[in-house]
Amino acid sequence: MRLIFYIFLISQFLNFLGVFAEKVKEDSSGLNSVNWTKVDENKRKPLKKIIWKSYKNDEFYFGDQKRQGSIINKTKLSNEERKYESSKKSVSSIIEIEPFLPLNNFLDNGNYQTSIRWKSSFEGGVSGGTGQQNPAFIFDYGISDSSLMTVYFAEADDDLYNLIDGQKVNYNWQNYAISFKKELLNGDVNSLRVSIVPTIEYWRQASGTKDSKSIFNQKDSLNGRDRFDNLIGSLSLPISKKLNENLTALIVPGINFLPEKLGSKGIGKNAYGNNFYIGSGLVFDVAKDLNLLFSYTTPLGPGNNYFDSDLKYSRKPIYSIGLGWDINPKIGIEGKITNSFGATPSTGLLTIPSDDLALYSAKITYKPYEKNTYLTPLIKRDKSIRNGGITVNNALLPKAGTSQIKFNYDSKGNLFGFYGYSLSNIFQLELLSIGSFNDLNFSKSKNSNLYSTYLGENNLNYRLGGKLLIFSPQKNDLYWLTFRSSVGRNDDSNQGYLFTEFINTFRLNNWLAFNISPKYFFSGVESFGGIGFSSYINLSDNLMLIPEINTSIKNDSDFNSTLALRYSLSPEKSLDLYYSNAVGVQDIGQILKNEEYTFGINLNFLY
Repeated sequence: MRLIFYIFLISQFLNFLGVFAEKVKEDSSGLNSVNWTKVDENKRKPLKKIIWKSYKNDEFYFGDQKRQGSIINKTKLSNEERKYESSKKSVSSIIEIEPFLPLNNFLDNGNYQTSIRWKSSFEGGVSGGTGQQNPAFIFDYGISDSSLMTVYFAEADDDLYNLIDGQKVNYNWQNYAISFKKELLNGDVNSLRVSIVPTIEYWRQASGTKDSKSIFNQKDSLNGRDRFDNLIGSLSLPISKKLNENLTALIVPGINFLPEKLGSKGIGKNAYGNNFYIGSGLVFDVAKDLNLLFSYTTPLGPGNNYFDSDLKYSRKPIYSIGLGWDINPKIGIEGKITNSFGATPSTGLLTIPSDDLALYSAKITYKPYEKNTYLTPLIKRDKSIRNGGITVNNALLPKAGTSQIKFNYDSKGNLFGFYGYSLSNIFQLELLSIGSFNDLNFSKSKNSNLYSTYLGENNLNYRLGGKLLIFSPQKNDLYWLTFRSSVGRNDDSNQGYLFTEFINTFRLNNWLAFNISPKYFFSGVESFGGIGFSSYINLSDNLMLIPEINTSIKNDSDFNSTLALRYSLSPEKSLDLYYSNAVGVQDIGQILKNEEYTFGINLNFLY
């Protein structure tokens, strides 16, 4: 339940950032200021002829004064200065390759950005599920144009990836970190850039339960939980040079300070210890908003960054390769393959506990100060479908700054809630999708193992995800296309799954739109694809019929159908009544079949 609490805090924080950024932007542009001047009534000036023009919402004419000022000032820059400014902006959104490999890039004075990073193994190991995960929340703030403060929070709470002495062993850590980066050297565009980055962290580690032995107990066979709280830290010196217009090289000497012994039941060293390291990296600008990222780091000791299933500690090199893409000035995403499991500067050098595996790392960054992607307003009929369907989603997104809330209940007692927030016109963060499946009849199903793992008694499924708009008629494309993905777990079995879909929405005429949505379910229990089809049929201005079908793509495929009637009280509020034999409306429930049909109700709100 702690994750739900953190998600709630993040949602409120994002709302605050959006409002605060807009307020600061208005104040800085002078929109809220009043300038009083004395007018001489006796002096009359001849009226000038007014020339009316149609600017068609051209933002060049109606943009803020700050932007116009920057355009004027840039014309006065020399060619070398323009080249340097351009080179900085092409990588300005990338603050680090890994937490322990900071780049010599900074935010403008007073600007800030927030990021969510998700590191995970591809499989769940002995615990099952989608993987051993270490999610992190990051806040960057530009103290000046040459200094940056970063705050990290990260928590990993899965069992160890491998068995220890034939047992599953609980192992988790929690990090609170604050880092400060200060530029020491910066010449022209082709010279060396050097910074210094100290970090201090609070690190809580725990292992063992009443049914398993702690890995920090090497003296006896007693089960029990050990917990340790330590102050740790790191220091790094990133040195970078721009080799050409598109390629930047990075060398990072550094050290992390970690405990080498925890508790009184260890034999010798039973923890990582201090480590010097030399890191290297490359940032290649494939395009203006697209970067390839490479890194390789060698731990030098005297401590370690890895331990195996026999609890033997040693050192492993750390690598990463990935891609960073600024979708628009507000939103950046990053995907990498790496064996770095830690999510803070002091722990980023560590591999996944009990193994050395290639992991995937996904990151999204939100910059509230930056300009949004412009989309033309939706027509009235399209506004009524922004809340999606019942078991088949559509590709439309609420505009930036809009919160979306859904409540669902059916005659079987299934209960679900959803909260999403649009960080941009083209990206919605699904901050909370929570619900419980109830009274399911799957005794005859060939998917009984899948049902019992995620949909059995006392299940509470909570999920986090995002929805990215790729194509839209609002920016002169033929149709809407979005990519949606979510992760989460069952609170009872502690098992999770990944759910993805490419959603295609087509508007045929004023009264008919339809969706095609290929879907994929991935878990440690089973993985398979599916596809959903649906239509939106306008019966009147406020009344809409929504038929839907879903089928999984496998030998023993499930096929379900739903028929819904939507009444729109306003473009932002609607009520759905439906009849369905889908297991439920939350991700996995959309592509599985219940043996009985149920009646349900959806409440949809945008604000």
